[in-house]
Amino acid sequence: MNNLQLLVSGVALGIVYGLVAMGMVLIFRTVGVMNFAQGNFLMFSGYVCYQFNQKIGLPMAISMFITIIIMGLMGILFQKVAYWPLRNAPSKAIVVSTMGAAFVLQEGARIIWGAVPLSMDRLIPGSVKLGSSVLQGQYIAIIIVSAILMAFIYFLLEKTRIGSIMQATAQDQYMASLVGISVKKSVALTFFLSIAIAGIAGTLMTPIFFITTGVGTTSSVKAFAAIVIGGFGSIPGAIIGGIIVGLVEAFGGTYISSTYQLALIYVVLILVLIFRPQGLFGGKIQEKA
Repeated sequence: MNNLQLLVSGVALGIVYGLVAMGMVLIFRTVGVMNFAQGNFLMFSGYVCYQFNQKIGLPMAISMFITIIIMGLMGILFQKVAYWPLRNAPSKAIVVSTMGAAFVLQEGARIIWGAVPLSMDRLIPGSVKLGSSVLQGQYIAIIIVSAILMAFIYFLLEKTRIGSIMQATAQDQYMASLVGISVKKSVALTFFLSIAIAGIAGTLMTPIFFITTGVGTTSSVKAFAAIVIGGFGSIPGAIIGGIIVGLVEAFGGTYISSTYQLALIYVVLILVLIFRPQGLFGGKIQEKA
């Protein structure tokens, strides 16, 4: 790979990590806990998309759309089972609950689809030649779809009544309830959106690699690193942090060693914590998780 190819692949993978991180930040801002099952929802969405694409034979775009809706509905179920019954419990109990959900998703996928790595079609098959560089179509698809998604999320949160309700709930659930906002519905919508985003990330990433149950844990770790680098609670920070993680992984894996990709990410993470503990875009926030 030359530098342009590394740049495109690094940005594409980084945006995927950023999307997972963005979903985690949305839930963190709303209910004040970190969802450590977010990466496993990414993994599970890959298997669901595989089921529609390879087993049923639907085109990739339709398989992705159905998968995203299913993952959003799973987000509401996740909220009802793993969060809502524990909403008045200490946040550590909810964090443990999300970890339990992660194990359920991982083992559920192993039981349904087995432990053998699987593959599926790409949204944009083939590659594009740009000078001496050959860019894979799937990487370009990731960047385009993610850019549209981020623009949609910005419009939803900043320009619509639904976004205002979600932000009001995120800032103060008690005050939001006093002005007539249904906190339960707002939280459910946040979980729907967050897990649907993980579904989009999963259906975009899994065509590049084989689908395995281990993808979820790895993605959660990298997404968490993206959140810390970008700044807790910052949605733009989650995306930028994810891109930094992706670039470190791509260039570090090529110029140093693929064996130390994760170690290099930790080095960057530690450097950020040393020189800017609140992250690149984070302010001083209350400790919640």
